[in-house]
Amino acid sequence: MTYDPMAYLWIPLPPADLEFNTGQNYLSSNLASICGLGNHIFEFAALYGLAKQLNRTPTFFIENGHHLKMLNRGKITIPGLVDKFLIINGSLPSTIRNTTFQKGVCCTFDNPMRLELIKNEYLHLSGWLYQSWKYFPDMRSELRTYLSNSSENSNFGNLPHSDAETHITCIHTRRGDFLEVGFYGSDPVFVRNALKFLNDNETVGNKKRKTVLFGDDVKFMKKVFQGSLLSTDENQEGATHFISKNSPTADLVYSKYHCDVVLISAPSSTFGWWMGYFSKGDNVYHMDIRYVDDRVYKAGEMNISDFYPSHWRALKFQSEHNLTVVESFQ
Repeated sequence: MTYDPMAYLWIPLPPADLEFNTGQNYLSSNLASICGLGNHIFEFAALYGLAKQLNRTPTFFIENGHHLKMLNRGKITIPGLVDKFLIINGSLPSTIRNTTFQKGVCCTFDNPMRLELIKNEYLHLSGWLYQSWKYFPDMRSELRTYLSNSSENSNFGNLPHSDAETHITCIHTRRGDFLEVGFYGSDPVFVRNALKFLNDNETVGNKKRKTVLFGDDVKFMKKVFQGSLLSTDENQEGATHFISKNSPTADLVYSKYHCDVVLISAPSSTFGWWMGYFSKGDNVYHMDIRYVDDRVYKAGEMNISDFYPSHWRALKFQSEHNLTVVESFQ
């Protein structure tokens, strides 16, 4: 037998005592509350977008401890979005049935217009993850305003600021559990060669170019560009490469104000996706997932046009034997 100190988080809360005949209609869903922050933001944003399209109130049932952790983390990172939800402290009552929707595991789009004719006061969807920008189309400007504006999440240490004299390229990396579960983890050769591609192809005039790396493995990031400064180091005049050790929330806020270009080097990373989506420049590149060994794409769980916004650009190695990075065209 093994002991799981977090097992108590799965204990369901008692069923919520719902009010009926309220004159409103509500939308809720199953949630991947055990997953990470990027997944959580997708679910909040998608349910909010769906609710707007269906003229319903987005609703969050606190089913268990994992749901509560997801809710609290959302309040820290994107409080304005969480405020749009009706929060119900309790599990979904058995009298509310699941409505089948979004059968794909993560990264496919299901048309919400087929839900329009359902008149149930409480509509609870069977899907989860909802990793498609099509669930919240044309909402980027609005969603960016919902990010945290607290002073704690606006302290970026010594990371450079994007301004009239400085152009910032932000590179998101992901290693860790990706290497263990079959997702494609960031490749240092790709990161270095992709930055060369960006420097050759992105015109910045007389601005100084600076690069900031983000990710879950500081040791890995230190090896990508030798001599990179940590955000906690003392600033050095003339430094060009930096590594963030800030919180995930602060990294998203930094992207909003300072990332002119974003490179997502682990193509199925949802956190990297949101760094690109929220970024100042809305100029996003990503490793082309079709040319790497990634379980999500190989299993048919991702529709590329559903997951990546159409103006984002894919990059790949030129060939198996030529590691020059080039733009990848469909």
